[in-house]
Amino acid sequence: MRWLSHLIVLTLVIAAGTWFAGWWFVPIAGGVYGAWETEERASVITAMLASAFAWIGLLVFDAFRGPMARLTEVLGGVLHFSGSTLVVLAIAYAALLGACAAAFARSVRRLASPV
Repeated sequence: MRWLSHLIVLTLVIAAGTWFAGWWFVPIAGGVYGAWETEERASVITAMLASAFAWIGLLVFDAFRGPMARLTEVLGGVLHFSGSTLVVLAIAYAALLGACAAAFARSVRRLASPV
């Protein structure tokens, strides 16, 4: 239950931070969480899932609010990808940002802490 509450709170924090500050908030939040939760085994997975869920929520919100289909069609034509591939790549990008930042911060915190 503790893990689920961390996942929900981190997802909301990442979604709000991305909405107001931009994509670079994902590695900042993932890094802070990774440094904070060094003892939890699933802290990297939690940061990865929270980042992915946050961006899924933001993409769904944008899809209902604006012409997401047209945007993915135009970007897909330029990059020679389908629109769904672009959405999956965006979600994977967020997940990797969160996971890598959490893993790095967790490792640095463990090295810096006294044994």
